[in-house]
Amino acid sequence: MGVANWLRKRLTGDGIPDTTPTAQRPQWMCDGMRAMEVFGYDDLRIVGAPGHQDVLWSIVGRETDVPVRQDIHALLVAEHGNPVDRNAVAVWLGGHRVGRLASDDAGRLCPGLIRLQRQHRRAVALPGHVSGDRDGLGVYLSYDAAAFGVR
Repeated sequence: MGVANWLRKRLTGDGIPDTTPTAQRPQWMCDGMRAMEVFGYDDLRIVGAPGHQDVLWSIVGRETDVPVRQDIHALLVAEHGNPVDRNAVAVWLGGHRVGRLASDDAGRLCPGLIRLQRQHRRAVALPGHVSGDRDGLGVYLSYDAAAFGVR
């Protein structure tokens, strides 16, 4: 095991390797994988969804009546290799990157996300929904702030 792999394993825990801030699906993310859901009533702001409208429409169905509201579970992925924001957290839905947490939310939640991944040895999923109309769809997630160690 090289130094980079050893360091990645120490930073992210077993089973959830580091990922770079790209649109490529992380190797550990596979169809049917198990994740730990963190259910709560605190709202989480997702940014960057306008750049992923094709993916969001493919998830809710292009022939769907508007307005749209589709319940989902999204994976949070810490982007340790992000050169702009070391606390960046991407939001993945159906194997596609659909946005990221706003920087202030990512800064507060990233340490708790990494702690939860290490503790439970699996990815963290949040419940939410995709909603909007023909002018655009957005991703809205809920979480439990206490589970992430913030209040």
